[in-house]
Amino acid sequence: MTADSKNPPQPDLAFRPGQEPAQQPPLARYLPRLPLGAAAGWLADTLPPGSWVIDPFGASPQLAVEAAQAGYRVLVAANNPIARFLIEMAAQPPAAAELKAALAELAAARRSGQEPERIEPHIRALYATECPQCGQPIEARAFLWEKGAAAPYAKFTVCPYCGQRGESPATPEDAARAARFAMAGPHRARALERVAPADDPDRAHAEEALDAYLPRAVYALFTLINKLAGLSLSPAARRDLSALLLAACDRGSALWPVGGRARLRQLTVPPRFYEHNLWWALEEAIPLWASGQPVTPFTLWPEPPPESGGICLYEGRLRMLAEELPRISLAGAVSALPRPNQAFWTLSALWAGWLWGRAAIGPFVSVVRRRRYDWAWHTAALEDTFSHLAPRLPAGAPFLGLITESEQGFDLAALLAAERAGLRLAASALRPGRGQSQYLWQAGPPPTPAASVAANPDIVRQAAHNLLQQRGQPSQYLHLQAAAVQALAQNNTLALAGLDPADQFNESRSTLEFGLTFQSGFLRYEGSDNSLEVGQWWPRDLPDPQPPLADRMERWLVRQLLDAPGQPRPALDAALCAAFPGRLTPPADTLSALLDSYAEADESAALRLRPADAPAARHADLDELRRLLVQLGQALGYQTRQTDQSVRWEDDSPPETWHFHLAASALLGECLLAPPPAERNFIVHPGSRARLLLHKLKRDPRLAQLAEKQNWRFLTFRLVRRLGQTPALTRAGLLALLDLDPLSEEATQLALL
Repeated sequence: MTADSKNPPQPDLAFRPGQEPAQQPPLARYLPRLPLGAAAGWLADTLPPGSWVIDPFGASPQLAVEAAQAGYRVLVAANNPIARFLIEMAAQPPAAAELKAALAELAAARRSGQEPERIEPHIRALYATECPQCGQPIEARAFLWEKGAAAPYAKFTVCPYCGQRGESPATPEDAARAARFAMAGPHRARALERVAPADDPDRAHAEEALDAYLPRAVYALFTLINKLAGLSLSPAARRDLSALLLAACDRGSALWPVGGRARLRQLTVPPRFYEHNLWWALEEAIPLWASGQPVTPFTLWPEPPPESGGICLYEGRLRMLAEELPRISLAGAVSALPRPNQAFWTLSALWAGWLWGRAAIGPFVSVVRRRRYDWAWHTAALEDTFSHLAPRLPAGAPFLGLITESEQGFDLAALLAAERAGLRLAASALRPGRGQSQYLWQAGPPPTPAASVAANPDIVRQAAHNLLQQRGQPSQYLHLQAAAVQALAQNNTLALAGLDPADQFNESRSTLEFGLTFQSGFLRYEGSDNSLEVGQWWPRDLPDPQPPLADRMERWLVRQLLDAPGQPRPALDAALCAAFPGRLTPPADTLSALLDSYAEADESAALRLRPADAPAARHADLDELRRLLVQLGQALGYQTRQTDQSVRWEDDSPPETWHFHLAASALLGECLLAPPPAERNFIVHPGSRARLLLHKLKRDPRLAQLAEKQNWRFLTFRLVRRLGQTPALTRAGLLALLDLDPLSEEATQLALL
């Protein structure tokens, strides 16, 4: 008996594309890249407003805020003190005027000493330099360093006198100013003391983490932090200044690569990095914290937020909260699953100690000891949280897990951890090209570990076949992995007896890999020995697959643009994902290629079908092209035949056949998946389809191989019209002209014009 026959099919999960945020939040490079509205949209379709939902990881302030603003009571467990602060600030953001007023108080404070001066000019003076163009004394916005160097090699300046802006070489004077700050000193000692005192076993780890900061940055930060501690401020002003200083703590590290991506996972200084001006960092942080979002009701556990919606924050691990959860009636869970991030977790311990003292770190300080995290470790970590939550959820309660940097290891760790804890995978919707995976689990008892897993390779193979048959085109590994894991879970052979989470991860990965090999009946296009996520899979033998997903998307989009014109892209995307849910979730880049080919936007970004693609206009084009091809064939001495969609040229001496398929669309499947109709085969298409056709051939290497094997060529409408106007055209001349017109990235194919 197969898994599919044991369990009824689950409803599909419509992927929630959401929208890109207009502005990135503070510390965005460490947080999940969650599309706006994804969590709130799912909640609105799943649970009644006012329901209690839980986020067991607290990794995304945005998720908690949007769920609360949608009318849900959100219980968030957050062990990381910086994550807790981010949630509080996101729920109750200050106004820009309040942040400016708080910074003004800090700016006006006086340094202690024989000749006290204001803090602001003192910090700005740390970055003093000269304009490389006019020579005036100014401050650098940033210095550029090479790892291990004794002095910066360049600086970035904006001169208020002559207007010069950009990078220029650092001078000997710049090097001398940087050298005034020693690696050791009272400010570095203070930075270590607030995290791990001299006799603390974590002291060496804290020192290693502090090496991510240059001496000048440590001096500047602790001059500011020490002054904050001595100011008489209201609680709100102190919180606001702490927020600005937290942003400066991040900008002050040497972990901002020159010419590389700023997203950070490891506490490793890049080969070249920026040293930012920290007063500028304070000022630039004001619009990040003052996001303009409405204030969200915010409480600390166990005080409940109002029934109209709000956030209740638990300061600690879920395992400590689990026994108290029966106080509330949880209806479900939603969470952005955290990815292992040694950099953020270690820096969070430093920053919390610096801003609020050693007591604020609590047990979280243990993160400074760990330097490496693998997926087997992460499986165990996720299972620990899931296992404390699953028994406290009502049977069948939904849990939407959002992975925003999906990859094979991350997704598999989450799927295995959830299954072992009693969260059964009900549905999935993935967009690997965007790094987005959305998994729907349902609470239930933990599975009984299987006594035998002999059938697992066959289950994996059949699940992959079913998936690819539904999609109708080669697909990436993450799609196959999700389908296979769900099938194994339904067969109760995913959780293996006697294996700990780490061994379970390794065993499951091997089972999946073995079930998807060539020997198991699969082709892998453009694969790599180094990563399963490179390339696409397709069965060596798959009878009667569905039409390619990209073709079905094209038909749907054209009909949508005709029936409901004027929608913005996010609305179209959401409707598309609802029309193709679950395993059929459409790739975002295919949607982009379709819109580029068919749609135009007005000044409000509303999308409509291009006038040239209106049905009447395209019918007229096809009638004209059919007539031209018949006339051209007859002029070249061929016998011609025509249908509504094709023109055929034939000659008996020597035997020769040409077939022209006329299409206003880019529906490749209906041509390439049928037997080739002639020796020479042509798809005649509008020039605006060229890039879409190229996209489809790249997306579906199976079709690309068939196009080459069956001798298909691509001709634009414009070329056929030009051929019809070419005097005294011969057969040899026609072949020469066609050789000059390959399908290319140039949508209008300018080579012949």
